[in-house]
Amino acid sequence: MRILGAVLAGGESRRFGSDKAEAFLGGRRLIDHAAASIAPFCETVVIVGRKSGVPDRPAPGLGPLGGICGALTYGAEAGFEAVLTTACDVPDLPETLLSALAASPPAVAASLPVVGVWPTSLAGRLADYLESGSPRAMRAWCEAAGATMVAWPEPIRNINRPEDLR
Repeated sequence: MRILGAVLAGGESRRFGSDKAEAFLGGRRLIDHAAASIAPFCETVVIVGRKSGVPDRPAPGLGPLGGICGALTYGAEAGFEAVLTTACDVPDLPETLLSALAASPPAVAASLPVVGVWPTSLAGRLADYLESGSPRAMRAWCEAAGATMVAWPEPIRNINRPEDLR
């Protein structure tokens, strides 16, 4: 299966106070950590929601679902069968979790559903969902898409505030 990796980076970083994708952790930007953590599972990795990356769909400002929709649309057009998503503020992911998600898409990490594997065939359905005014909550979309919620026994590191970098 051809899998596209997508780092969602279109958020406003309100809780962080500055562009957290550009914040440094261990001498490397958070966005670079996120891309590196999914790269072994993907043919290529794209950045979604930044000026120079894949655009959110159907429009900017729709939160993570707009980024996922953009990634799914791009992936479908490029001939990928699935998209592995993560957020720019998730610097590392366990390989065993990513393997579990890739085993049966759509599947997401139950504790952090922006981390997931989505069939690109869901692109149109997600665009329709977003345009219909349905709730923009990740869990609501996961339910609508029939995504498996994969429980993970350990916390997944998520950087939301500057103090989380410590």
